[in-house]
Amino acid sequence: MNSILLTWDVEEYDAPADFGAPALSDHGLGRGREIWQEWLDHTKEWECPGTAFCTARLAQGAPDLVRETGARGHEIASHGWSHRPQDELRLADSRILLRDISGQGVDGFRSPRLRRINKEEITRAGFRYDASLNPTWVPGRYDHRHEPRRPFQIGPLWEVPAAVLPGIRFPLFWASFHILPLPIYMALCARVLQHDGLLCLYFHPWELSALPEREIPRWLTRRSQTERVHRMARLCRSLGRLGTFTPVGSYLGLGRQVTRP
Repeated sequence: MNSILLTWDVEEYDAPADFGAPALSDHGLGRGREIWQEWLDHTKEWECPGTAFCTARLAQGAPDLVRETGARGHEIASHGWSHRPQDELRLADSRILLRDISGQGVDGFRSPRLRRINKEEITRAGFRYDASLNPTWVPGRYDHRHEPRRPFQIGPLWEVPAAVLPGIRFPLFWASFHILPLPIYMALCARVLQHDGLLCLYFHPWELSALPEREIPRWLTRRSQTERVHRMARLCRSLGRLGTFTPVGSYLGLGRQVTRP
């Protein structure tokens, strides 16, 4: 059976600042909470249990949303303490806070903006897997084309890469979803599933929000909020016909044979 790891980075709303907009006075904390609630409202009818990588700073101000997310069947994982590039990640603190709020064991970590973190540091903080690797080349950001495409272990720590096409390493991350026509994006997802039996995708709740800032690029805002929400719902329905939605931690606990370096 094919497994689909649908993951979401739940964070302060600082995406417009990444595109040149002025930073919000509270660094996006209030708007981040609003977007999280909107995402829960949008997805309440979707039967797509996945993994929510939450920043501790946002979770601290929205414990009710953490618990509601967990009650929907989503795994709670850490996205560090804060999404601001200059802040310390406080890995162990973030894991403990999310554990205490959610009542779940918190096994997973994804670094903000996929920045490189020492794997031993992640392990020492008590995490069992890291989902910070996009094994492709994104100009000006990173070049990980020589990293494994499938889950592997570094000591006791599992590394769970995002989905890229075999061979050419074309990424299927959130930006590709908005840039490509949906039938083409779906065909690429189906190809990875056929090849690997596994598809790990990552998105952000803010992608389904209003996005009024003029600095946000047209490839992301050319569709209305309603259109983007409906498009994501169509993606989930289509993927559900190709495999089973599974939180990352549950997938790793299944004892499947996976690729190791």
